[in-house]
Amino acid sequence: MTSLSAAELHIIQSMLVKEHGSASAFLSQLASACVEKRRMTGVGVFVDLSVADGSHRVDKANGDITEFYSTSLPPPADSVGFTLFIRDGYLSFLEGYTHGDVAWPEEPMENWLIFDEVRTPHQKAK
Repeated sequence: MTSLSAAELHIIQSMLVKEHGSASAFLSQLASACVEKRRMTGVGVFVDLSVADGSHRVDKANGDITEFYSTSLPPPADSVGFTLFIRDGYLSFLEGYTHGDVAWPEEPMENWLIFDEVRTPHQKAK
């Protein structure tokens, strides 16, 4: 297993705080989370998460959290989406994806993702 990238960690933490608050037990799970498997799809990435044994389950919660981020890339690659999947009370996996048939950049996300601006897909940058 490998560690989450700084970008993946930032994205998941941001999603959890916005959806569940800064005292969420999911943040404790995130602190011990590792990448079980990372798969590139061509137009996105799947990141299977593994939380430490003994992590507190959050009420058998199931749900998805989605956010969109701007990029420094030209349209139509100027926005990407991320969905965090929570299954049976545990962080399960993160999916990153482009819109349409746009290739997922090969460079690390830290090089092209804009972290301070979350927006809806295809919303014009300010």
